[in-house]
Amino acid sequence: MQIDQKTLNKLLSMNDAQLGDVLQKIASEAGIDPLALGLNPENIDSVRRALGSVSEAELAQLNEVYQGYRNQRKKQ
Repeated sequence: MQIDQKTLNKLLSMNDAQLGDVLQKIASEAGIDPLALGLNPENIDSVRRALGSVSEAELAQLNEVYQGYRNQRKKQ
């Protein structure tokens, strides 16, 4: 899964509950404990703002980190 600007914009257009659910699913698929994210109604707006300010370079870096988690999980 590659997250490009178009995908990021779709994520940002979701309501808070939808965004939280999708982020937890992405984390779970990457082998990250979704509970460790600590997403809740009080901080989802901060997460949304952070995602909304991601540059193209940061987006590429996030994709690399995500792919690394996916590859590590496949080896287990």
